[in-house]
Amino acid sequence: MSNMDVRKDFYEFGKNMQIVAICTVLSIVTGVTGLIALIFTFVALGNIKNANLKLNNEYLKQFRSKYVRAFILRISGTIVLIAGVINILVIVYLPMDITSYWTTVSISIIVMPIGLVFMITSVFAEMKAWKNLKRFFEENRSMFPDHLNYELIDGCDKLKTATLLNALGFLIITIIIGFIYQVIGYFKLAKLNTLMLYDVPKTSPTQVNLPDSRAININEVASNFCPNCGSKLSGLGKFCPLCGSDIS
Repeated sequence: MSNMDVRKDFYEFGKNMQIVAICTVLSIVTGVTGLIALIFTFVALGNIKNANLKLNNEYLKQFRSKYVRAFILRISGTIVLIAGVINILVIVYLPMDITSYWTTVSISIIVMPIGLVFMITSVFAEMKAWKNLKRFFEENRSMFPDHLNYELIDGCDKLKTATLLNALGFLIITIIIGFIYQVIGYFKLAKLNTLMLYDVPKTSPTQVNLPDSRAININEVASNFCPNCGSKLSGLGKFCPLCGSDIS
């Protein structure tokens, strides 16, 4: 696995999150940019998937799966709630017999709570998704510059809080604060698009400690051999055991 390949995946994630952040801001003016933001959010999730193919990190895996689950639950909950509202409008505006009336009321009573459960579950799933991404950045600080780590962790916290605030949509102030937190969080994660500007951390070369060299004494070496025949001496006695020469 190349460290540069992983950095490139997170760099692309940062680029896509920057588009998401900008489109989220512009969604105040037009809803089209909100759809574009959603598209690039899933493109960014693809970048996370590519990075995790190399890293095999459980936090990244959980982030992606929980975010997708939250999206599916939110869409499902919205559809179910709309169906419930349509049923209520039918009851109010269309004339019907007593049997049809109570059938429609029963459907609304069953459908709308299911939609609310889906919506609430999606909120908790998305909060857990951002929490998992935060844990990844916390436990892999060595992969990113120190100042960038702080921004990434804080960005995940902001997005987690924004998810909760946006869920309290019946309070206008929470929607405003949640929107602000969401935009800030996206821009903080978008700072990964500066990742390629920093050098890849280099591993220090391995140092091998060799034993200190010791000067060889020529006289010491010579005393181990007979000066006459050159045979190796045992160190015992005054005469060479091979030629009988005096070695004292």
